[in-house]
Amino acid sequence: MRDEDITSSNKGFALVVSRLLDLPVLSRVGLAGCLLAAGGVVALGDLRTEAGSMLALAALWSTCAVLAGLTLRDREQLPAAVLLGGVLLRLIVLASPATLSDDLFRYLWEGRVQLAGMNPFLYAPDSGALEGLRDATWEAVNHKEVSTIYPPGALLLFRGAAAVHEAPITWKLMSGAADVGLMLLLARGCRERGVNAWAPALYALLPLPVLESAGSGHLESIALLCLLAGLVVKPRGWAAFLVGLGGLVKLLPLLAWWPQLRRDRRALAGILGTLVLGAALTWPLLDAGPTLLRGFTTYADTWAFNASFFHLLQWCFEEDARLVGVGIGAVWAGLSAWRRRDPALFVLDVAAALLLLSPVVHPWYVLWALVPALLTGRWAWVTLGVTTMAAYAVLVGYDPAVPGSWSEPEWVVWIEIPPLLAALGLAAWRRRSKGSLPS
Repeated sequence: MRDEDITSSNKGFALVVSRLLDLPVLSRVGLAGCLLAAGGVVALGDLRTEAGSMLALAALWSTCAVLAGLTLRDREQLPAAVLLGGVLLRLIVLASPATLSDDLFRYLWEGRVQLAGMNPFLYAPDSGALEGLRDATWEAVNHKEVSTIYPPGALLLFRGAAAVHEAPITWKLMSGAADVGLMLLLARGCRERGVNAWAPALYALLPLPVLESAGSGHLESIALLCLLAGLVVKPRGWAAFLVGLGGLVKLLPLLAWWPQLRRDRRALAGILGTLVLGAALTWPLLDAGPTLLRGFTTYADTWAFNASFFHLLQWCFEEDARLVGVGIGAVWAGLSAWRRRDPALFVLDVAAALLLLSPVVHPWYVLWALVPALLTGRWAWVTLGVTTMAAYAVLVGYDPAVPGSWSEPEWVVWIEIPPLLAALGLAAWRRRSKGSLPS
């Protein structure tokens, strides 16, 4: 190596060190703690069988992330060292097997089904017509009797990933890369809105987004990346189109169209563009006929996990609880649509209603509230972003081979909801007493 190459390398290393040392001491300690905790999670191997240890490490990881984030509350620019730390966390977790959730195997399976020329809306995984496609991936698919519940954009991604390389690492890479993009966009959006560096720092470092993207490969990071791009991009037509792309992967972003249209009629061009694209992607799937919504209705009518206020609705209205919850949520969304002109706050309101009223609240669903909350400086939702990891306590003692071993601990809801309500109450009191929350 030439002397000038060595000198250049030394300068680059010195720059990285100087950027790291520019952080407050507590931020450096918190960042180091996050990296060590992430390494510990990977070292556990199968997180389903080591759920107790995973929860302990996640609690340590969350504490370190909050410590690092709060020390940056007076900085406008997210430090490069924290961005690098967020990238490293996602790279570390790529080495962990996807054991907290089996959704990733459903993605791979439905990609394979499409490559075989079959319609995943028409054929559930246990269909005899698909018997020749079965292998270890099929074995890992849960709820094999249920056909797909995913929008056409998600199915296109499944097919593309299966065509490139049908393996869990493909989805983990895609989801992790999308989450890095989400982290960068969030830093930009917060800066433009005057929300200081604590918000994107928390997203970069908290275990929830890291484990649900690069760890489990969930679709949320991809859909939220499109949604956030639509909230940050200035040309309204393109913004609405980007939001629509997110809605073709997961439906929730489509609700942001209403406040976008209220703010600027040019959003209509982007909406129409998305509808045309959505129709083109849906057309080849219409041969499923009346079974097109079978998977979604099964999900909506029967599944339940980690619910909070839904239990109260169930106590009051029994078998009508789901319908009443939908009604309350619709009224809440309507009031928010009337009050809110900021699409980010509207999405936060809708996500909040879903999380509090839904019978199914997987930890990765919380990201739908966490991202718009951080973008708008609503720190109270960070509490749920931390405590929702406790929902994985259901895996402690769970054995798929033992009927009845799936049992949700009753204490989890008390870990999740009271701190959130207390934080929301404190935030509301501070807004009234000081006019606005310090960011």
